[in-house]
Amino acid sequence: MHCIAIQTRVLEAHPWVAMNLLTAFETAKRRSVARALEGTASRFPIPWALERASLGAPLFGAEYWPYGIAPNRVTLEAFLKSAHEQGVCHRLIAPEELFPLEVASNFKV
Repeated sequence: MHCIAIQTRVLEAHPWVAMNLLTAFETAKRRSVARALEGTASRFPIPWALERASLGAPLFGAEYWPYGIAPNRVTLEAFLKSAHEQGVCHRLIAPEELFPLEVASNFKV
């Protein structure tokens, strides 16, 4: 749905920025989903929001709107193929080329 861009000069000067942004957006997403599934006080001005969010939860599993290359590979490859076919990109780009190495792999200690 959305993409965050970081200028190369910013990433080169501050390589930690990419991972910090990813962490911040992961935290915001997790909190947003928790609010959508919280039934005691609606945070959305739609009377059926909780019902719809609850119905969607089993379909999405533990991960609403996954971030990263692996869970989005099919979508990224289709997007990049279309961009190449339409002349937006002069060559077919691999999904890995879109992301800085600092966020290409994510692990927890």
